[in-house]
Amino acid sequence: MTSTDHGAKVTSPALKSNRLATAYRRYLSTADSAAFAWEVDEHYSQLTLLTLLERGESETRRAAALALGILGNQRAVSSLARALNDDDRGVRLSADDSFRAILLRDCAPVHHQHLLRVMHLNDGGEYQEAFCHAESLVSLAPRFAEAHHQLAISWHGMGNHFQAEGVYRSCLWHCRFHYPAWQGLARCRIELGDNAGALMALRRALDICPDLESVRLQIRTLRRKMRRADS
Repeated sequence: MTSTDHGAKVTSPALKSNRLATAYRRYLSTADSAAFAWEVDEHYSQLTLLTLLERGESETRRAAALALGILGNQRAVSSLARALNDDDRGVRLSADDSFRAILLRDCAPVHHQHLLRVMHLNDGGEYQEAFCHAESLVSLAPRFAEAHHQLAISWHGMGNHFQAEGVYRSCLWHCRFHYPAWQGLARCRIELGDNAGALMALRRALDICPDLESVRLQIRTLRRKMRRADS
């Protein structure tokens, strides 16, 4: 076994993989996420989890994806986005949950509470009030991609598709893997009469997350519409 480097949690890859798989099986039988998080945090760095997510067996990749959703930060987003294309469906599902969890908490705790209020208002169709809070959140946390996404949803809900499109693009500037923002951008393009632009955005969302069957259906529908318009 190699010596540790600057206190990093390093052991042999096989032991790391086996320990993580054991913790994962225990979590599946108990649903005790706090115990799973403690056990993983005790023995793994984020870098190790990212390595196991990329190179481990399917069970290990599932466990690593789950752990990153609990313990990971913004630096895990791109790896989790790539895992949305994993051959194993369980890995894809865990990666998607973790990907979205990190997007939502990629800010200071006080801003996270602010975000949850905006999301609640948008989900309830209270777009005008959500807009006021979302605009404030974007000014407080300008690099927080999900704040831009929620502001775009507010604009969209109020019927201003041009403004919504611009803010969806701001969200994607901060996180190009944010596939819900690509979907929102596609809806804006459709409503603004740009079917080709909408198709591009939908394809980008599907490239990131191939399990989006609703997007696959939208693409087929949009292609048929465009063919009829050309005939």
